[in-house]
Order: sequence, then structure tokens, then C-alpha cells
Amino acid sequence: MAKAQKKPTTDTASDDMVVQSILDLGDRLKNNPGGQMTLTDVIGVAELLTSSLQPLLRRIDVTMQKELRGILKKIVTLRSEISKVHADDIANNRIPEMGKELSEVVKATETATNSIMNAAETVLGAQDLAEAEYKELVTNQMMDIFESCSFQDITGQRVTKVVDTVEVIEERIVVLCEMLDSHEKGMGPVLSDKEQSKKDQLLSGPSSNGVDQNAIDAMF
Repeated sequence: MAKAQKKPTTDTASDDMVVQSILDLGDRLKNNPGGQMTLTDVIGVAELLTSSLQPLLRRIDVTMQKELRGILKKIVTLRSEISKVHADDIANNRIPEMGKELSEVVKATETATNSIMNAAETVLGAQDLAEAEYKELVTNQMMDIFESCSFQDITGQRVTKVVDTVEVIEERIVVLCEMLDSHEKGMGPVLSDKEQSKKDQLLSGPSSNGVDQNAIDAMF
């Protein structure tokens, strides 16, 4: 049983007709060097070219519509994902609040350190006191030291808040990276110039003109 021939589509038939017409016209001109193209030939080729452009333009129009729909869909997705990052909240609330918490941690640590150092100096400078007075002074100063050490409770809460804020920012940055297709798993840390310089100094070790270890041992 003979297979039925596939019927050419309108676009394919139109393109084949244009190509064949131009080839036939070229053969006639080649076989008759002195001949010229007639007006009928020009009009015929022009009509075929015009008719073949219509399906081509339709295909281009359909392709452009698909591409534009894809771009529009991507834009809508980007806007939706960007809104989840809440950049204004990070810049105006999260980061400033984190800076305040860290500043308070530094202040509390500095105050406690000064209090402990003062108490220690007071005890060291009171060795000439009578035994009873010295014992009372040491007890009072030790209580002051214990009270100063309680700063760790407050600073621990503040540091926890900072860590929580960093985790929130990290989650939002990950969302942004995944949205931009720039989040590469297993990628190493990106260091700034200052960080890279410090790392290079640590890897290179001490300079060649440093203090000799034998000289240090001799001092002791």
C-alpha cells in the first residue's frame, strides 16, 4: 500500500514557489544573454515575494508574542520576588537596629571591664590594711566584680537579637540570589581587598626581619 504524500503547508509551498520562480527567471536570462526581464516577469516575482512575506510576518508576529509574554511573566515574577526581600526594612530598620545593639554591647562590656579592673586595683593597693579591714574590703570588691559580670546576661540577649537579624537578612539575600540565578552552591566566600590582604599576611607568616626565636629564649 503506497504511503500518502504529506501535503505541503501553505508557508512551505509559497516559499518553494518563490525560489522556483526566481530560478526559472535566472535560467531564462542565462540561456538568453541578450534578453531582458519583461514587465510580466517583474510583476510575477513581486507578487510571489509579497505573498511569501505574509506567512513569514505571521510567524514572526507569533514568535514575538511568545517572547514578549515570556518577558512579561519574568518581570512579574521578579517584582513579586523583590517585594519579598523588603529592602527598605533592611536598610531603615534591621541594619540600624543591629548597629545600636552592637554599640550597647560594646558599652556594657567596657563598663564591666573598667569596674572589674578598678576593683582589682583597689584590692592590690590595700595590702597594708589590717586583716579585718582588708578582709571586708576584699569581700566588697568581690561583690562589685560579681555584679559587673552580670553584664553577660544583657549582652547575650543583645547579641542574640543581632544574630536573629543577620539570619533574616541572609534569608532575604538568598531569595534575591536565587531570583537572579546567581546563587551558586559550593561557591567560596568573596573577600574584599582588605580581607584578602589580611588573609595573605596570615598565610605568608612573619616577615624575615622579625625577632629571632633564639634571642627570645635568651631573654628568659
